Parts: sequence; structure tokens; C-alpha cells
Amino acid sequence: MDTLHNTSRFLMQATLGVNYATIKQVAETGIETWLEKQLSKAAYHSNLFESSTRRIWQHFRKDLVNRYGESAINGEGNNPALPYKWYFHMAWWQHCLTSEDDLLRQRITQALSEVLVISDNSALELDAIGMASFYDLLYNHAFGSYADLLYQVSIHPCMGVYLSHMNNRKADPSHNIHPDENYAREVMQLFSIGLFELNMDGSHKTDRNGNSVPTYDNNDIKQLARVFTGLQAHSYQYEWSTSFWDASYNGYSVSFEDGIDKTYKTVPFVNMTRPMVVDENYHDRQPKQLLKGWIQLPANQNGEQEIRSTINALVAHPSTAPFIARHLINQLVTSNPSPAYIRAVAAKFGPRGDLKAVIREILSWPLKHPVSTLEFASAYPASSYSASPDKSSGDQRVQSQKLKSPLLRTTQLLRAFNVQNRSGRYWLIGDDIQQQLQQHPLSSPTVFNFYKPDFVPHGPLERRGLVAPEFELMTSATGIGYVNMLYYWFFGDYYPAVSTQISAEAGVYNVPELDPDRLITNSEDKLSADFSTELALARAERHDELIDHMSLLLTGKTELPIKTQIKHAFRNYADNPLWVVQTVAFMLAISAEFTVQEA
Repeated sequence: MDTLHNTSRFLMQATLGVNYATIKQVAETGIETWLEKQLSKAAYHSNLFESSTRRIWQHFRKDLVNRYGESAINGEGNNPALPYKWYFHMAWWQHCLTSEDDLLRQRITQALSEVLVISDNSALELDAIGMASFYDLLYNHAFGSYADLLYQVSIHPCMGVYLSHMNNRKADPSHNIHPDENYAREVMQLFSIGLFELNMDGSHKTDRNGNSVPTYDNNDIKQLARVFTGLQAHSYQYEWSTSFWDASYNGYSVSFEDGIDKTYKTVPFVNMTRPMVVDENYHDRQPKQLLKGWIQLPANQNGEQEIRSTINALVAHPSTAPFIARHLINQLVTSNPSPAYIRAVAAKFGPRGDLKAVIREILSWPLKHPVSTLEFASAYPASSYSASPDKSSGDQRVQSQKLKSPLLRTTQLLRAFNVQNRSGRYWLIGDDIQQQLQQHPLSSPTVFNFYKPDFVPHGPLERRGLVAPEFELMTSATGIGYVNMLYYWFFGDYYPAVSTQISAEAGVYNVPELDPDRLITNSEDKLSADFSTELALARAERHDELIDHMSLLLTGKTELPIKTQIKHAFRNYADNPLWVVQTVAFMLAISAEFTVQEA
């Protein structure tokens, strides 16, 4: 049996959040046993998020049609009602706040979504179902082959729209047509080999002058762009029948030369869930060579074959294993992994990217090894809270490793306190969270995610040569926004807004209700925390036990240095159990002990 403290700390790395009962259950089962069970579980089904998003969209679509009629919302002289981004938001939160069987898969999927980035800060906001389909790829392949995942990502229409290789044509200089280079650049820089050649421990390879060696140059981008030519959407598809769109068009194959204007060859007029297809007439079938000969493609290969073999070669490149290893370690455990940690994880990657082995190593390594090279003065023995210390871990010490992202803090708090409503529909719009914290799944400002992996604020971390990526989101505005958001949660019972109804705003006929002040009045959908266990302790005036219980849940520790401050904060209304619990929750949630992750 593992200690509750070690288990709580581990689950902050491995999940989007758990309640006290889950911490106890995993501690009794054993951390490593739980990890293996989670890794062995198959995905629920292949289109979990897509099917959920469709159901939610159909709920709103029916209400919109019943209220206004199709002619008012079909895009003919009006703003159309489409499956906008909010319906994926709702499906994501529904699963996040209710599913208990796939906690690890959920966490890995969310981490992958910040590596293989698409965003609704683009034309993709018009198609939540397509974005849900893309998220399903990450979910289904989370414990599989990175090579298979990256291939599917490369031909998914959402990536084709986001990084503009949908409708990419081979060169035709006479018409000034040249292959789009956007995806070719990012699939190397962000999704596989990175900017510089790496050793297995993540360090840069250097030339004879000690300079880092670039992995690719501009010619490599041009060569790779030719691989992704001829790609187009599978078929046409639009939500409504109008004077400009007959229902018979839906399902009709897209073709570069079908006489249909190119504005109809992208979202929202094409199928955004079926993989893109290659028109061989517009695919460059000439030989290609790049990456110093690492990729050599003979002439006359068909497009699908060429894309697959190219992706396989990128994943097998010597720099990809340490590059992806570092990114996933950064997401899950620490911003500053030791070379030994990166090397151990990269060694599990293999030529096709064995994500199951990689995840196992990322999460099990901290149980027995230090995860970073530097030790802070605040480090403490891992056995501090154990009555019978685990001798196998030696004198391993635990310390701060990374600032939790705003999203991770949000999910951990909502799940820790079993936030629920009477309707059972956890259809969070997400806008209120994103407005305060500048983060929401699949909503990054650019393909470079919400924060750069090498970001570090000026000060002690910078002077010690460390990085702290999530601090790029920690501005004066988001810092205050986070505190204000939690104050409204815990003291105002004003939790994130859930929408199950269409907009009541005058003149708005095409979207769900998005006004939190209106939504909070719906008693069936309004979220509330379940503080029943905590209130029982507060009513019995077992305040020390209460604080330790909630500290363990949120920080993995008890007897926190801020315990006296917390007790001081509710001293004037210690006889009001609800205020006591709310104060403890608020003080812990804004504390460094919660917001900074340890390992």
C-alpha cells in the first residue's frame, strides 16, 4: 500500500484531478498497479467525443429550428446556426467531470493536445464536430504508436484547415502555384524532430565549433511540402439546404477541378471528420530527398504511401524520441527534467513511438529517481509522511517542479470537490474560464500552444538556467482573474457556466445561451461543490483535521506552513461551518502549495 500523500502527488501528475475516495482507492491498490491497469484499458469507443458533440449539437439544433424555423438560421441572408466550438467544449467537460475509468487516458490526451496543436481560434470554430473527431484521434492513440497517431493527424481535415495543407497543390510555376509550406515546417519543428539535432538525453548535438546542429533547413521544408500535395477534403457537407446548397451536394467528392469555387472546399462546406484524400493529379510524384538523406522518396509513389513513409521516417529520426520525451515530461511532471530522465524515457520510444512505454516510464521514474538535476532548499524526503519508508527509493527527495497550467488547476479543483448539478448535463461553455485564465482545450492562440517550452520569467529561475513555460500565462491579469474566479466559486457558489438552452439575447438566433449571469439562474444546470465530508468536520469543529484533509486532497501534503494563516482567516466565523470550509478551499486553491506541482 502506498501512502495517501505519495498517491495524491502522483495522481496530480497522472490525471486531470481526483477526489479523496480515488486517492484512497489508488493508495490501497498501489500506484504502479493502478498505472498498469490504466495503461491496459482500451478507449471507450472510437468516436467518443465526436458522438457526444453531435448529440449536444442536435439538442440545440432542434431547439433553434423549433424556435425560429430553418429559414432564419440556414445562412441564407442570416448568420447560420452551425456546430460552433461551444458544443465540443460541452462534450469535453461532460466527459472530464463524469468519467472515472479512463483517468490516465484523459490526462495523456489533454497533454498530446498541447503538442499536436489545432485551435478554435481559427476557422475551426465553425465545426465542433470536426474538432471532436480530431480529439478522438489523440484519445484513441494515447497509449499506441506515435507514428500511427502523427499520420492520422497529418491527414485529418482539421489539421489540413489549421495548417493549410488542405487543397495543397503541386507546383505549377506557369500559374504561380507553389506547395504550401506551413504544415511541412510545423510537422518537423513542433511534432517530431524539433529545431536542433538531439542526443538521447535531450542535449543538443554540436559541430566542430561547438554550435548546435539544425535538424532541417529551408530546402528541407520545400521538399517536405511537396509530400503533402494533392490533399483535399473527402466530400462536401453543409448543415442546411438552401438556394445555394442542395442536400444532394452532401457526400459528393471534392475535386480540384469540379468547377466549384474554392471557398466551398473548406469548413463549413466539407466533411471535417473523414480523413483527407489525395488527388494524384495534383500530387507531386517526382523524387524527393531531405534531412541529409534520412528521407529519400523515389518517383511515382502515390500520395498516401508517400505521406505514411515520410511520417514513419520522421518519427524514427534520432531526434524525435528525446524531443517528444521532453515535451511529455514537461506536460506531466517537470519543466526541467534531468538528462538521465529524458534519456530513460527516450529509450522507451522506439522507432515507431511506443507511447504506452513512454508514459509508463514518465510516471514511474519519479517514484524511484530524482526528476531534475538541481535541488532546491525546500526539498524534503519522499518518506516524510510514511510510517514505514520505502527503502527502494533511498533518500529521494521531493520538491517543486512546475507551475500547473490554469486548465489543470481548474479541472483538479472541480473534480476534487465533486462539482455536480441536478440535470447531469455538464455542458460548460468554457468561455468564462478562458476569459479569466486564457486557456481552454483546443483553444490556444497559435500552433505554438499557450506557452513556449523555453519561457522563463526574469528572476531566480532565469539566473539558475531553468525554464518555467506555464508562467507565460501567469500575467497580472490572469493572476488576479484566477483569484477572482475562485472567490466567486467558493464564496458565491458561482461555478463555471453550464448551458442547455438557446440564446435569449434579442436578435441572436444561432447559438446557445452564453451569458453566465443568465445561465446561473437555471437551478437544474447550476454547478455546486459537494462539501458534505468537509462540512461534517467543520460542524464538529475539527478544524485541524479539516485543513489536513483538504490539504492532502489538493497538495499531497498535510501540516502545511500556511495552516496557521488559514485558521486565522476564519477565526471570526469559526462557528459557521460553510464559511470555514469555503475559506479553507479558497486559501488552499490560491496557495503555492496547490498551484505548483511537486515530484
